[in-house]
Amino acid sequence: MILHRWACALPLPLLLGASASQADFFNDYMIDPEDGMIDASQFLSSVPLGFLPIPSIITEPAVGTGLSLGALFFHETAEQRRQHTSHQALLPENISVLGAMGTDNGSWGGGGGHLGFWMQDSLRYRGFAGYASINLDFYSLPRLGELPRALELNLEGPALFQDLKYRLPGTGVFVGARQFYRQVETSLANAPQLPNLPPGFGGALRNQLEQTITTSGLGAVVEYDSRDNPFNPQSGYYYTANYTVYDGAIGSDVDYDSYQIAGLNYWEFGERFNLGIRLQYDAVRAGGGEALPSYVPPFVDLRGIPKSRYQGEAVGVAEVQLDYKLSQRWKVGVFSGMGRAAEHFNDLGAADNVDTIGAGFRYLIARRYGFSMGLDVARGPEESAIYIQAGSTW
Repeated sequence: MILHRWACALPLPLLLGASASQADFFNDYMIDPEDGMIDASQFLSSVPLGFLPIPSIITEPAVGTGLSLGALFFHETAEQRRQHTSHQALLPENISVLGAMGTDNGSWGGGGGHLGFWMQDSLRYRGFAGYASINLDFYSLPRLGELPRALELNLEGPALFQDLKYRLPGTGVFVGARQFYRQVETSLANAPQLPNLPPGFGGALRNQLEQTITTSGLGAVVEYDSRDNPFNPQSGYYYTANYTVYDGAIGSDVDYDSYQIAGLNYWEFGERFNLGIRLQYDAVRAGGGEALPSYVPPFVDLRGIPKSRYQGEAVGVAEVQLDYKLSQRWKVGVFSGMGRAAEHFNDLGAADNVDTIGAGFRYLIARRYGFSMGLDVARGPEESAIYIQAGSTW
């Protein structure tokens, strides 16, 4: 279903300045001559301004049902075009993305990003800028814990993220710096008045409403990457650790530190099976004991769990996925995850588990880059959700 939808949405030859018929264009640029299957590699690498459309149905429980539309641009150098063979996945020098979304609960947003793999992958850059208005359910407030019921808040404003990393010569280790900037106006979503809440909750909530808060941070990042392909890894490891300081000296209205340690592990078992394990720990620490905005503390980020459903100043997540290759193009997989959220690292051991389970499939839509698309269905403690996936799952 996904393949038919995006294939029908491809730009007409008129838009690309081509004179061939649509049928000839499709056969020349969208069919792999090796296996006769639909493949966007030739279109992305040869057609000026060629891009991979990514239409998606949003079923994220946190924001409701809606639609999103993205476009991926793969930029190759002339040397890469000359040297590349069809049997080896290519890492383009640059990848750009544009996208927009909207859902039935009133959330909307748009933005663009860029990935750079420069100097023969000795220098890596990631950057994204966007503007959004998101209506999101929150189940707890910093310093006050669980709310008596979920409260939908509107978070609106611009955001910017970027990092730049340098590979230590002859290794898979990268070191670099990162920047994160966010300006958020918080208000009640779809409600003209503050609902009745027990004493203490109402006052804390009023302190966070009808105000615009800027969080501006600078930090350091260290990564190790031995994956065979970042878009569709079959084997290898990816470990990252970052530390970011948010401070008034660099334009932040709130002073705090954030930490993240994450590891992705991929193994091949024979020609058919792949096993992946993801481990991640996120934490924040407020400066001077002040309460953080409701959207700052990390949350359990797993397929099947609404965003911000389980928050804490310390969050741990583990997820495992087993894939089976039906063919060179198609694979199916099952996955399960577990997460915990607590106010402090020492409390994680006593926190309740939040478990998920699910299954999905992938199709290798651009063999030249090892790029896949597919769908996952996941079940969490409260509900189920469907996710359209493009590129690596993690």
